[in-house]
Amino acid sequence: MTETPQEPNPTNRKFLIWFASNFRTICFVFVVICGIGSFVSAYLNGEPQIAEVGDCMTGATTEELKVVECADPAATLKVAGRLTDKEELEWREDGGKSICSPFPGADQSYWRGEPGGKGFVLCMVPK
Repeated sequence: MTETPQEPNPTNRKFLIWFASNFRTICFVFVVICGIGSFVSAYLNGEPQIAEVGDCMTGATTEELKVVECADPAATLKVAGRLTDKEELEWREDGGKSICSPFPGADQSYWRGEPGGKGFVLCMVPK
């Protein structure tokens, strides 16, 4: 008994051709959707990278720090300044005190970025 070779399904072949010719577009759309999802997630969770001057924050540790409405009773800090393009070492030198010296009353700071690289600093005052 010999089996006769079967012709490939033309529908599958058309799909493979379409997929191969649109692979770059599919990847681009995927990356855009992931980027938008990341931003929306950060915004909904109140992550520190969305904080701007005048925003209120809550949290006793860097892991807990998040943006909240200033009317929220949990809000204990207010962002007095946001510095960009700052190295982690520059921020760690004295616990963030001198880097936030241009902002009167700023007694707490938060740095986020690439470890050993550049990022941003939030200088915060008590609310």
